[in-house]
This record gives sequence, C-alpha cells and structure tokens, in this order.
Amino acid sequence: MLLIRKMSRRSKANSYLLYVLMLVGCLSFSSGLLAQIDERQMMLLANNCLQCHASAETGAPLIGNAEKWRSISAKGEDKILENVVHGIGGMPPLGYCSACSEDDFRVLIRFIAGLPDQKGH
Repeated sequence: MLLIRKMSRRSKANSYLLYVLMLVGCLSFSSGLLAQIDERQMMLLANNCLQCHASAETGAPLIGNAEKWRSISAKGEDKILENVVHGIGGMPPLGYCSACSEDDFRVLIRFIAGLPDQKGH
C-alpha cells in the first residue's frame, strides 16, 4: 500500500511536470517572452528546478504562482541568484544543478520567478 501511494505521488508529480513543460512549449511559440529559454535550459529546468518548484509538497514557491514570487522578486535578480548559489531554506546550494552556468541560472530564475528578460545580462 505504501509503495502504491509513493508511486501515485510520483505519478502525479510527473503529470504536473509534463503539463508545465507542455505549457512552456506552447507559450514559447505564442510569445516572445519565453524565447530566451533554449532546449538545454529546458532540460535543466525539468531535471532540476521543477523537481521542487512544480510540487506543492516541497514547500518551494511554485512556478507560475505570482503571489508567492512577488516578495521574492522584489529582492531583485542578483539576490535571488545569490540565494540559488548558496542555498536558502530547504533549497540546497545550486539547487543540485552542477551543470548550470551563471547565465543558465539567470534565465531559469527569470522564467520561474516571472521576471522580465534582460537582454545582454
């Protein structure tokens, strides 16, 4: 029974992850807003960020939840990047993304937090 519950939770999380990725794909084509996320960064997002930011059970602010991100975004991108690099709360340093560069983190932060694209940063 416990195994079935764990599988059910994982299945639900995977379904949500698939939904988010499909939504991102649709928005990328219909709006220039998300065009800054390349295919590699989409994989980094899926394999790292969304493991926590797509599941309410983790306590991480959910992607697309403008209310939760408002106070975080108010601190500015540089402060958010610092928190990502060093870790904050339950978030480990680098969010376990050892493959992410600073540019990757900045793009992913902007996407997840709903910050505007800053060309040339």
